[in-house]
Amino acid sequence: MTLEIFSLPLRFNFARPEAVSEFVNQKVGRHTLEVIKCDAARSRLGFKEFSGLGLTSISYGSEVRVKSPELESVFHLQIITRGTCYVSFGYEGVLLGVGDAIMLNPFELIILEYSSDCEKLIVNIPESSIQTTVLSELGCLPKPGVRFARRPVNLLRFPSLVKLFEAVLLEAGGCDAEIFGAFDFYKEAVINKILCTFDNNVPIEKNLNRPHPQIEEISRYIEKNIKKDITIDELSKISNLSVRSIYSLFSKTLSTTPKNYIKNQKLNRVREDLLNGSVRNVTEVALDYGFSHLGRLSSDYKRLFGESPSKTLRKVC
Repeated sequence: MTLEIFSLPLRFNFARPEAVSEFVNQKVGRHTLEVIKCDAARSRLGFKEFSGLGLTSISYGSEVRVKSPELESVFHLQIITRGTCYVSFGYEGVLLGVGDAIMLNPFELIILEYSSDCEKLIVNIPESSIQTTVLSELGCLPKPGVRFARRPVNLLRFPSLVKLFEAVLLEAGGCDAEIFGAFDFYKEAVINKILCTFDNNVPIEKNLNRPHPQIEEISRYIEKNIKKDITIDELSKISNLSVRSIYSLFSKTLSTTPKNYIKNQKLNRVREDLLNGSVRNVTEVALDYGFSHLGRLSSDYKRLFGESPSKTLRKVC
């Protein structure tokens, strides 16, 4: 498993740490930056808002110390994709390495010490959104509010959460800012997964991932109509579920989104056709399954199978 997918189109590249810090203060969270060692302008930052979440991939390219006075009504999920980061809460602290993730609570003083090669994904989750999810599950909130333990988890042990973030980041990369509001179900899916993965004071049973009988019906429909342009409205109609329920269902049972699941099923069928020699070229099979953008097909195919579709075809020629 790799965490390379946890990146976003860059807004800063080969920048000074101070420039990245200024943007972070505006969009991610208030903090002060102390550069301990900086040999060159190597900071990078990617940022996107999607489904009510703030998604930030960041590397200061230097040894730095970041002091956050308080996160204002927002939780931070921080995932280390390279290097190390030491997180301290007063007299407590924890060293995070590659694959480690931690939930940071609102209104806590936090100091983060980045190694020069540290890269991370930060997910901003509004406190109100987590409260809404908990209220819908339990009907009440813990008296001190929702709080996560100061204990990291390693995402390499939780592939379903990695798969969900991969799907969300891929969706975010292909969506227009104007329609972000239409994707709140992604936020709900992420919050449900986080509540199940990270220790917290919410007594939600860890059965949010229990199977749903209608997923089999939906999967059969997708398989039967795999060459068609299948819409979420169609899935809603054949399953008698709302669109929101379908997104939740795919998140809880398959750790992905409907769109990503359909695309991956199509890619699997493309690979089968290429390997059994039933097509003359990649373009033919791509159009057969509704892929009109061959460059995007090749990129998605290589991400899933580790090789280009043309290389797969050459194996049988």
